Amino acid sequence: MTSERNLSSLELLLMGIGQPETPKLEPLRSGSACPQCGQGRLDYNGLLQLECPRCGYVNGEGGGCT
Repeated sequence: MTSERNLSSLELLLMGIGQPETPKLEPLRSGSACPQCGQGRLDYNGLLQLECPRCGYVNGEGGGCT
C-alpha cells in the first residue's frame, strides 16, 4: 500500500483523506430559523419558496405546481 506522503493532493481528495468534517444540516422547513440572519422564521411565499420576512432570504429549492 502506498503511503499518504507519496500521493498527490488530487489523489488524497478523491480518496477522501484529510478533508475537513462537513456539518450535518437538516433540510429547511416552514418555521425553521433563517440560515442567513438567524432571527427570522421561514415561511412559504406565493411561489412556494421558503422566505424570511426579516432579511428577505429566499430558498431557491422546492417550489411546485398548483
